[in-house]
This record gives sequence, C-alpha cells and structure tokens, in this order.
Amino acid sequence: MKKSLNKILAGLTLLILLPLAVAILYEYTRINENEELITSVYKEQLETIISSVNYYSEDIMSNWAGRIDVWMMHPSDSTVLKLLTSENSSILAIYAAQRSTDLNTIYSSGNEGNSTFVSQLLKKERQTIGKLISYHKSNYRKFHSFETPDGVLMTFITVDKNLEYVPILIELDLRQFIHQHISSRIQDIAKDKFLIRIFHEASGATVYTSDKEMPSHMTFDKEGGMWLFPGLSIGITLRNESIADLASRRVKEGLILAALVMAVLVVGIWFIYSSVKKEVNLAQIKSEFISNVSHEIRTPLALISMYAETLEMGRVNSPEKAREYYQTINSESQRLNAMVDKILNFSRMEKGRYKFKTEVCNLYNICAEVLGNYQEHYNGADISFNADSLLPEILADKVSVSEALLNLIDNAVKYSRDNKKIEITTGHEDRMCFVEVKDNGIGISKKDQKHIFDRFYRVTRQNLANEVKGTGLGLSIVCETMKAHKGRVTVQSKPGAGSSFRLYFPVIRKSN
Repeated sequence: MKKSLNKILAGLTLLILLPLAVAILYEYTRINENEELITSVYKEQLETIISSVNYYSEDIMSNWAGRIDVWMMHPSDSTVLKLLTSENSSILAIYAAQRSTDLNTIYSSGNEGNSTFVSQLLKKERQTIGKLISYHKSNYRKFHSFETPDGVLMTFITVDKNLEYVPILIELDLRQFIHQHISSRIQDIAKDKFLIRIFHEASGATVYTSDKEMPSHMTFDKEGGMWLFPGLSIGITLRNESIADLASRRVKEGLILAALVMAVLVVGIWFIYSSVKKEVNLAQIKSEFISNVSHEIRTPLALISMYAETLEMGRVNSPEKAREYYQTINSESQRLNAMVDKILNFSRMEKGRYKFKTEVCNLYNICAEVLGNYQEHYNGADISFNADSLLPEILADKVSVSEALLNLIDNAVKYSRDNKKIEITTGHEDRMCFVEVKDNGIGISKKDQKHIFDRFYRVTRQNLANEVKGTGLGLSIVCETMKAHKGRVTVQSKPGAGSSFRLYFPVIRKSN
C-alpha cells in the first residue's frame, strides 16, 4: 500500500511541478528577449509621456488662438486681448499681417524692435504662410514657429470680421512660456519617478529641468522633439535606474516569483504527502489494532467458554480444581472488562466526553492503593516503592490517575522480559508532584519515543508487537489523562538500558 501511495504522489508531483519547471526554464532561456520586450514597451510609454507634453502645449496655443479669433471678430472690444496678455507674461508681442504683408502690431509688452524683423520674415516666408492658409481652409489649424533674436514667433491663421485670412504672429519668451505653462505638467509627470529636461538640440543648453540637481550631462532613456518648438527636445529617464536595469529587475522578479510558487507547491505537496502517509499509517495501525484486540478478546473468551463448559458438564472432580477454574473465569472476565473499559475511556477522552471527577488527594496514597490492590496481579515482578509520603496535595481524578499508573506499570512488566525489577518513586519539584515508574527492560529508541503517545502506535522492531500483546492505547490514555490534569508526562530511555516514565501533577497553591 505504501509503494502504491508513493507512486501516486510521485506521479502527482511530476504532473504539477514538471510543467512549472519547464516554464521557468523556458523563461530563463528567454531573459534577453524578455528584457528587450520590456525595454521596448517602456520606451513606448516614455514616448507617450513626451507626446502628452506636446499635446498639452498645443492645447495652450489653441486656447490662445481661439481667444484671438473672438477678438478678430470684435476688434473694438479689447477686453479679450487685454485678458490674454495679462494672464500670460510670456507673450512679448502680437502681430497681425493684414493682406498677408502689411504688419500691424496689436500688442507689445514694450519692445517694438522686432517689428522690422517680423515684416522681413513675412516677405521671406510667403510660401509657409500660404501653406498655413491652405490648412485653415481645410478646417485644420496648424501652428508654425520662427526663431527671433528675443524668442520665438508662433504663427497661425485666423479670420477677421470680413472673413479674410489673417496671419497672427505671437512673439514669445520661450523660457518664460515653458516655466509658466509647461513646468506644472512636467512636475505632475515626473514626481519622484522620472527626471525630465527640455533643452536646445543644437547647443544642449537647458531650458527647463524637473530637478535642479540633475547632472548637466546625462543620457536619457528617451528623447523627443517639441512639436511647436522644433529647436527644443524633451529628454526623460528613470530617476533611480535605467530602463535596462528596470527590465532586468522585472524579469528577475518574475523568475523569483515563479521559483517561490514552485517552492510553495513543493511544500504543499510534501504536506499532502505527509498527511496522506500519516492517514495511511493510521489506517494500518487501526487495522492492526482491531486484529490485536480481536486476538486479546478471543483468548479470555476461549478460556472462559472452555472452563465454563467443563464445569457445566461436571468433568471437574476436585473442589480445588473447580475453584481454580472459577478463579480463571473471574480473572479473565476482569481482564476482558478492563480491556473494554480502556477502549471506551480512550474514546471518551478523545472526544472530550470523559468526565473527570477531581478531588483533593495525595499522590502517595493513590500509588500505595494501586500497588496494594494489584500486588498479586504482578506477583512475577520485583516491584519496589520508594515514596515520599509528605507530598503536597493535588487536584486529581483518582480513577483516571490510578489507570494511568497501572498502564505504566503494566508496560514496565511486559517489556522487561527476564529482568522484571520495577522501581516506583514519588516526589515533588518546582510546584509539581510526580510519580516515576522505572524499569530495566528493553528500552525505547529516540525514533519511537516521538510516537509512543500516538493512538494505536506500537513498537514493531524486533517483533515486539507480536511478542507483547496490547492495544496500543495505554500511553495514549496516559497522555490524555495528564492533559486533563494540566500536567505532563516525560520519558527517558535508551535501547537496552530500560525506561523511566514520570507523571507530573500541579500542586494546589495555598492562598496566603
């Protein structure tokens, strides 16, 4: 049965762990590919972030263009224009090119030195202006920027009240525009995860940075141009690690997680294996228990039946022989009754239905009473009683304590073979009273000591289970009894050197 169990569990283990192991191995061989995939995906995310900054810039410029559209339809109302320029300190001047070439300065912050430059620029860039008008006719507003000595000219097309196309040129302080409008967006994106810089592509000079302590020269994970300002670029990188480091860490974390899952599965399978093995062993032990009990019951029943039949048929001639038969019937009946009581008591204890009737008593008196009542039962053994009669009182159930002591004495006699010298000692230490049963028998190995208090367990080495009859419940009853009394049972033993069992009971604490 154990071999079948091992085969089944081995098959289940392979069925569960093998696919996972293959998956982990497969992922391990694809580390570089996975890192490249993560890097690619992450760079796409960074590209999206750069695009979001550009879209935000276009939204701002579209808002300005929309407000100028309103003013162009109602030029006598200067409120819209004043509000636009007062809210945006980065606007240096606004120019309108009537009939595409006649320049009209509709706003200036005080510097009109660039109007000549703007007029010349319009004549030079007629083709560009024509393209912007074409876009506008197609219901698409496109922005185009030109560099000036003091900043940037942002150019777009609007329509005046006469429905004529008018080029509008907004002269910007580029650095001020970015600090006033774009910086908040960049800070929202960067937070404590990214480093972002806006810089001139040609010179590398910094226009804005999300962190003042950012090194002047550094490699970015992703760079992208600003759509409205072609001379500027946006660089973005992780604050604490590179994309390669991040990708490598993510892959390693995945492998570690998979390894942890495998470890949990291994532990789970081992737990299942141990539990199933324990249940199988318990089933085998129960089967052996039933066999042993059947044999134990059959023997006294056979004697009782045989002697009763002999007496009934009048085949016993002498009174002495008849008395011997009656004594045998009585002793075997008591033995049978004790066996049944032991099984029933254990069942009640295990289910918590056994009612312990505790009372104040002296452990010495219990031991003396047990030895007095059962001395003849163990007449083949040399039992010595070294007792301390002045023991503190304990709270105990006399019947169950007596039964526990009898179980220890019975085991000591049965497993002592030829040297049946048994020492029973009482005493007290550390607010505990104890009774010790010591024998010079075959002893118990360390391995078996871990299981001797388990239900139905019997030592099987050297054919002991067959040589020494029993149910395997005696020490289990002892253990349950000590738990109920809030005490403990200890064992000291070596193979070939005998065994010593101690039952410890807490003494009654006297109130001051």
